[in-house]
Amino acid sequence: MDTFELTTITDEMQSSITHMAQMRNHLVAFTKEVLVKEQDYGVVPGVQKPTLLKPGAEKLMNLYGLAVEFECTDRVLDLHSKFVAYTYKATVRNRDGRIVTQCEGSVNSYEPKYRYIWTEKPKPSQAMQDQLKAEGNGKFRKSSGGWIWVERTENPDLVGLQNTMQKMAQKRAFVGAILLATNASEFFTQDVEDMGFIDVEATVVEETKAAVKPVKEVKGTVPARDAQPSEVKEEKKAVKAKTQVKAEQPVASNVPEETRSAIQGAKDVAALYLIHKSNVALQGDEQFIKMLSTKKAEIRKGIAA
Repeated sequence: MDTFELTTITDEMQSSITHMAQMRNHLVAFTKEVLVKEQDYGVVPGVQKPTLLKPGAEKLMNLYGLAVEFECTDRVLDLHSKFVAYTYKATVRNRDGRIVTQCEGSVNSYEPKYRYIWTEKPKPSQAMQDQLKAEGNGKFRKSSGGWIWVERTENPDLVGLQNTMQKMAQKRAFVGAILLATNASEFFTQDVEDMGFIDVEATVVEETKAAVKPVKEVKGTVPARDAQPSEVKEEKKAVKAKTQVKAEQPVASNVPEETRSAIQGAKDVAALYLIHKSNVALQGDEQFIKMLSTKKAEIRKGIAA
């Protein structure tokens, strides 16, 4: 009986290896020469690989001569609870019409980016600011005119977002399918901002400005001298130190110990996503979001290593 050693490389295998090496080189050249940063792919803090965006996925589809078909595999429309969910399956075919791969993408109205809206409000007292920040319901946001105070409220028109969420589910399925079909996962990852728990803005700490009181000149006395440069510098240092102390104060968190343990024990991003989805009440908690993001970065780093 003839035996075949796994270390033996046949002519067919060698041809396949050469072809794969050529395709990889073409993909590397295409990424460097054609794809545009922040348009076709982006960089998310804490994620090792660039994230492939929809325009970049479309260019990869055209490069490989692929065609994509979409099928809605699940839909939920509950007007009473204002819950909307869609799941789409993307099927990728090559030039011969053969199926290369399939991938599903889903979205639901309980994701923070759809469930809540941020509206500008008059700035409340400092105590109320701290409370709203701790609850995840208030923050400062940068605008063209400077920093403004915004508060989070329930979106009153979730049902009106059906078309938007349909397109998002299709986009997630599309990008995932193209990554699989083109073997581009070595260079890119899924658009993690669409996972729901990465969409977080940092808390803004207002810098305290020292109030300057006018000096009343009294006859017969020496006018108050202007502050010397060294004194101004020391005053600025003191203000900066106070601001840093304020920024380092821990933010109150309502994350239960059981949930913390589940996050720490998560083995993959899918597990983190399920934890995020099952803890709706915590989706506005800043510490909860940071814990998920930190753990996700650790998982990604482990995969890359």
